[in-house]
Amino acid sequence: MRKLVRGSVILLAAMVVLATGASGARKMATVKASSGALNTAIFFTPLSSTADNATELERIQAAGAKYTAIHVYWSQIAPSGTTKPAGFQADDPADSNYKWAGTDNQVKAAVAAGLKPMVFITQAPEWAEGSGIGSQDRGSHKPSPSELAKFVTAAATRYSGSFDGLPRVQYWAIWNEPNLNTFLDPQVVKKKAFSPAWYRSMLNAAADAIHGVSASNVVIGGETAPFGFNTANRTQTRPITFMENVLCVKEKKVVNKKTKAVTYTYKASCKTKTKFDVWSHHPYTQGGPTMKSPNHGNASLGDMGAMRSVLNAAIKANHVVSSQKPRLWVTEFSWDSKPPDPGGVPIALETRWVSQMLYQMRISGVSLVSWFLLSDQPMDSSKFQSGLYYASSSGISSERAKPILRAFRFPFVAMPQTVKGKTTVTLWGRTPAGKSGQVLIESKSGSKWKKVKTLSANSFGIFKARIAKPAGATSFKALLSNGSDQSAAFALKTPKKSWHGGVFGINT
Repeated sequence: MRKLVRGSVILLAAMVVLATGASGARKMATVKASSGALNTAIFFTPLSSTADNATELERIQAAGAKYTAIHVYWSQIAPSGTTKPAGFQADDPADSNYKWAGTDNQVKAAVAAGLKPMVFITQAPEWAEGSGIGSQDRGSHKPSPSELAKFVTAAATRYSGSFDGLPRVQYWAIWNEPNLNTFLDPQVVKKKAFSPAWYRSMLNAAADAIHGVSASNVVIGGETAPFGFNTANRTQTRPITFMENVLCVKEKKVVNKKTKAVTYTYKASCKTKTKFDVWSHHPYTQGGPTMKSPNHGNASLGDMGAMRSVLNAAIKANHVVSSQKPRLWVTEFSWDSKPPDPGGVPIALETRWVSQMLYQMRISGVSLVSWFLLSDQPMDSSKFQSGLYYASSSGISSERAKPILRAFRFPFVAMPQTVKGKTTVTLWGRTPAGKSGQVLIESKSGSKWKKVKTLSANSFGIFKARIAKPAGATSFKALLSNGSDQSAAFALKTPKKSWHGGVFGINT
């Protein structure tokens, strides 16, 4: 989760994978690559007026997203103080000690805009934290699993679709970046991993409570940050290491004697089960869409396949408890752009990367990607310039769309491959609404565009093909057959000048 302020609201985020039947008797399906839908979501940043919030949510939907992330700080809704108030019924959404108004308004506005709200819960009230050494941030020190279960019971009941006329929320994410002590403290006790087992107890308690309100609710676990350390007294745990410990999976390094190539295999390390429906991760990347972290155990975009392997090992070992088909999600991702951030990814390169990022997610088995954010934050007060729109001092109604918005709404790639002197091009994309239909593919030779193929998008809006490279072709683009929309052009030649740096530019 990124903490950011827009108006008076602090934000976060997050994403995910699923599990097996509660009895453990049913064999669960593993997460497959390049199958099913590829949905998108965008963070909702509450603004100062109802009209501006409506505009933001309309733009989120217009960007092709079906979901939006709503961030709920347990500590801001529950009563404050070091002691739980006498008579407080924490599992009752109608208890007068709760302050739900802000969340009520966000949920209602999201549903009214035709979006599916995903609620991300984090930050415990002081009275629900454990005793011991003070944490780096309030709300992170040994949050009580039993008290968390009561709170999520209240929240899931309130947004069950049968309470006080409020809409239903089906998607619930539990805790932001628990592999960082900023959000879950401590990470290590007496040089031994502490946070994975504690997080598992929190997630299991919350999943039982949320599914207890409705079996069709979706519980999102993980939400891991991309980078950590392997030191004995670490404050940040590498996400794949954290995931392995939560899911009771251990890895084995395998080195090919001839090529020296390194691979990893995975198997069960214990019999403990974890309850969730989606595993999520935040694979921020200090380079392009295929870049892997140089440190094993960390997970950037190019490492999502490894994360899927860990998840599938846990599923095969019957360590995941869910009545639904498991999924792998990315609940937070972006790059800062240049402009406005001098240290961000040049906007033309980022436009290419956004389409390629969604393609990379797809082939890694990810089925939902949440972008952070819709609009840039002002450079003088925030380090987040990763929006799909440039910020405006005159407010959201005056904001201009970045070129990356087109790539996010209508992703399309053309990936060349030469084998034995013959070059083919893999075409892949998703229609803006994620719906079936006819898509025209055009190639550019010189200054002219020419139609080369008509493809059918499936029921999820996905279209793909491999074709022989047309003579002289330098770029491709996709167009809806009715002419109402088109993708950004995608050049066959990879740009010579790439980018490496902090994901949040000069303020990382």
